[in-house]
Amino acid sequence: MKMSENLATKFNEQITLELESSIAYLQMAAYFDARSLSGMASWMRLQSEEERMHALKFFDFVLDRGNEAIAL
Repeated sequence: MKMSENLATKFNEQITLELESSIAYLQMAAYFDARSLSGMASWMRLQSEEERMHALKFFDFVLDRGNEAIAL
């Protein structure tokens, strides 16, 4: 069942937030890697991947309901 446009917009906004978080974690990973803190860099990469997976879950949810999934 298709979602209302307002609800789809809110889901798409959440997709964007999840992807932005993923990028922020990657930036932190780069920071730690540059300082030879490989354990922290690895942890941040894992966090980045988790946020990306969250975004994909929302993405698929929106698509499965017949709406357009976009990062705003």
